Amino acid sequence: MTADAAQFRQSMDDALDALRQLRAARPAAEVVETRGEATAADGLIAVVASAGGRIESITVAPEALRQGSGHLADQVTIAVNAALDDLQARTVAEAPDAPNSAVLLERLEGVQQQTVHQMQSFLSALTSAQARAARPAG
Repeated sequence: MTADAAQFRQSMDDALDALRQLRAARPAAEVVETRGEATAADGLIAVVASAGGRIESITVAPEALRQGSGHLADQVTIAVNAALDDLQARTVAEAPDAPNSAVLLERLEGVQQQTVHQMQSFLSALTSAQARAARPAG
């Protein structure tokens, strides 16, 4: 194996290892069901947010309805945003350490550059071989 081929193989191995680490670091979706929860209006409104930023439920106590529609809308908005913030915080806190995406991107860009160089060398050698084969003997 030439030095270029060895370097290329090492870069590919590094990139694949980083991808495997990233994949292994992700918890299975069915195992971890992170939810964000929040309340507003002194606990009269409760919101639960689930993965993907979906609102799973909104619970409004009858007492909250007596405070007027404008106030109710404001408090629901506050509770929804707080539940989404809680979901995001819990997701980050529960995520295991994952490889740095910037490092992974840098490695993959290096692999891309080496691949282009290798393909150019291969095509150049192929073109030269074709030219030699097309020349008349003699």
